[in-house]
Amino acid sequence: MAPEDLIELGVVRGAYGLKGWVRVAPFAADGSVLEAVPNWWLLSNSEPRSLQIQGVKRHVESIVAKWQGCDSKEAADALRGATLAVPRSAFPPAGAGAHYLSDVIGHRVVNRQGIELGTVSGLRFGKHREQGGVVMQWLEVKSTVERISEGRNSAAAPLLIPLVDQYVDSIETDVIKVDWEAGW
Repeated sequence: MAPEDLIELGVVRGAYGLKGWVRVAPFAADGSVLEAVPNWWLLSNSEPRSLQIQGVKRHVESIVAKWQGCDSKEAADALRGATLAVPRSAFPPAGAGAHYLSDVIGHRVVNRQGIELGTVSGLRFGKHREQGGVVMQWLEVKSTVERISEGRNSAAAPLLIPLVDQYVDSIETDVIKVDWEAGW
């Protein structure tokens, strides 16, 4: 039975070589948890399956991994699109002043003026065209403030706040302080 505290950390992109190694696209930019934890969970259309990791290494912007029972290119390719997860309880300590992104879901978001903008409902990842294709992370905030965008009320649309020092001032126990205007 799968642990209740599974956190999705990446997705299988296909085979890497002929001996059962798989290419993994980590959801977080660094993929450090996947590199540090020896047991992962495979989430696909069937029951979650425990994986005993035999090897993990960095490869360009992804990770390549080998686990017990995946011994051919065909077996690795068959897993394309499956999600990989790790129990939150198995994460290594984040370090002083560091936070795992999964831990900020549910945090209140308050701007420098003291206005509560909403609650973190998720995280988004993607390449930012204006930043030269750099992989960016955004806080997805379920907004509690009225915003006018392009002539229509967009209070129901989530706020997307870039997760960078320029906009995120601090992450505390239950609140994230940001440099973000209520009307943006």
